[in-house]
Amino acid sequence: MNVSRRQFLGRSAAAAALAPFALAGTSDPCEAAAHAEFDLSMGFPDGAIRLNYNENVLGPSPKAIEGALAAVPGSSRYALSHTLAPHVADYLGLDVDWVLMGTGSTELLRIAPITRAHSGGNVVAARETWGGMLAVAENIGLSVRRVDMRDNGGFSYNVDRMLAAVDSATQIFLIVTPNNPTGTTLTYEQIKSIADALPKDVLFVLDQAYVDYQADAPTGIDLLKEGYKNVLVTQTFSKAHALAGLRCGYGAAHPDILKAIAGLGCGPASVNMAAYGAVLGALSDLEHAGRSREYVQECRKYLKRECDRLGLNSVAGPSPFVLIELGDRSDAIHQALLERKIFVTHGSTWQVPDYLRVSYGLESENEAFIAALRSLV
Repeated sequence: MNVSRRQFLGRSAAAAALAPFALAGTSDPCEAAAHAEFDLSMGFPDGAIRLNYNENVLGPSPKAIEGALAAVPGSSRYALSHTLAPHVADYLGLDVDWVLMGTGSTELLRIAPITRAHSGGNVVAARETWGGMLAVAENIGLSVRRVDMRDNGGFSYNVDRMLAAVDSATQIFLIVTPNNPTGTTLTYEQIKSIADALPKDVLFVLDQAYVDYQADAPTGIDLLKEGYKNVLVTQTFSKAHALAGLRCGYGAAHPDILKAIAGLGCGPASVNMAAYGAVLGALSDLEHAGRSREYVQECRKYLKRECDRLGLNSVAGPSPFVLIELGDRSDAIHQALLERKIFVTHGSTWQVPDYLRVSYGLESENEAFIAALRSLV
């Protein structure tokens, strides 16, 4: 029997949702689901189409679900995150003291500026990028020098201008690759050239939350293997591994950098028990990230084709989202989508108010979004 992608994804999603009941020994999953007592809507209305958080709609690997369920009964105990680090270090090919676990990679990114909170210091970053770390930097008194990425209807890193913004007071140089929200990537050669150009006392932060969507590409981890000691690479199990709700990420860097961060957070309890088990399962099924990557590629082709048909400029990289340019219609269309219970993110979050960022959903959700967009433009 031939099964379409929509049917496959629907069945996969249903299987994942019912797995806890099946594993608990319930013979009738439908009956178990009918007796569910817990509201897991997260405040979204019935029928909501959630395309606003860059979540992996394929869901976790069955191995990750199995690991999480195995771990939950032990949740009266703390999951000691430093005992998970050897497994991640082995996955990365690094010594264990070069890896620090966190509550998502966000924990490390928010702490890093605090380790560099020198009076009069600054951080250099792109303007149109994820701002979590930059907000912390500004709150503790560091100035942020933002360099525009806009480039002829698209977005690209102006590396020369960013490096020109570095001075003797620069503490951190941030690159997000693939970038959120533009999907912009830098090659390994470009990343390495930045590392070579930066003063050795500047911390080069590489946020690579979406790197698993790039097949077989060298990453910032390879910089560490080449001996760079002023580089902090952050990655996560939230995206391609689909464990966003369990919050587990890590930083990789010279042990001195990680010790400074660990002095302010990323402690033994930063990884919860369910996440601990899920990560072990995810690491035993790396093919799942590959399946996620293939699905995102199909979504990207579909959204681009449909945007082209509507005469809309779209910007996308390997990551699970697309920026769609709507000009001065962005506010009205964003509101109209909300009224249809379609949730996307307004570009003003990243100082691109003429765009909407749309995360890829299930095939049926992508089609519903395009149908709504077609009626609004």
